[in-house]
Amino acid sequence: MCGQFDVLTDPNLLALFIELGGKDRIIPGDRILVAPTLTAPVIVEDSETGTLGLLPARFGLVPHWYRGCLKDWKASTFNARIEEADSKRTFHGPWRYRHCVVPAEAFYEGAGPKADRQKWRITRGDNQPLAFAGLWDEARTFEGDVFSFTVLTRPAGPDMQAIHEREPVVLGPDDWDRWLRRRPVDLKRYTPLKLQNLTPQASLF
Repeated sequence: MCGQFDVLTDPNLLALFIELGGKDRIIPGDRILVAPTLTAPVIVEDSETGTLGLLPARFGLVPHWYRGCLKDWKASTFNARIEEADSKRTFHGPWRYRHCVVPAEAFYEGAGPKADRQKWRITRGDNQPLAFAGLWDEARTFEGDVFSFTVLTRPAGPDMQAIHEREPVVLGPDDWDRWLRRRPVDLKRYTPLKLQNLTPQASLF
């Protein structure tokens, strides 16, 4: 799972991250913790112009077919399993038509027994932003139009299994275009995360 993550709050850094396609270094700035139902910026492709931009969206996907009150949407949809998202009613439409990239500085996971649970903050080893594969949608609720998103997860690789059985799908720079333009997805293309160390502050290679 990926239920909490840090996003960059500086719009200039986010714009640079988009411009570079995640291919060069940027200096992280202030961050804010995002949990389900909170808002975070996601990168989407404009269907008319093909340009990339930021969309403020709710963490926890609310599907386009939902017409009730937003507060009554109780389903746990902040993550979607990449192996089965296409077959789930909630995610089927976004899987086909609405892909996004979720920029993050780090994500959090808990491990161990409930009474003595250890919280891990997981970053890239070079302190550069992560790019999660996500899906987004737009719902017309009683409160108005709501943009929302989910982070895709995959089975955890050998390193992450020590912390959790699932891990977010992290896109490399060369995967952005393929993902945002909804090219066919091969799970084997997205390799498991590798950790440099196993401490409460874990880093990725």
